[in-house]
Amino acid sequence: MTFYDFLWEAVRNPQLIVTYAKDVGVSPPPPPQEFYQRLRYVAELVVVVLEREKGDDLFWLRRCVEAKRFYNEARQDLAVVGHIIPEFGLC
Repeated sequence: MTFYDFLWEAVRNPQLIVTYAKDVGVSPPPPPQEFYQRLRYVAELVVVVLEREKGDDLFWLRRCVEAKRFYNEARQDLAVVGHIIPEFGLC
């Protein structure tokens, strides 16, 4: 499973991203129930997690590129329903 696929799966099952966040020392709030709120939750949380893990190795950069792809797709989906999130600015 790619990191991109993991993030989409985390929208369906937010405990995945919650566990990952906790593993890198981030204490996220409880995930929301509504789909678009969960989508936003995962998109915003992956930025926090990647900032915490930030590195200059190829692994982190690939993970960042996949997260950016997910984030940009989520951003477009969220904009359609009136949720505006900032542009992805990590990599």
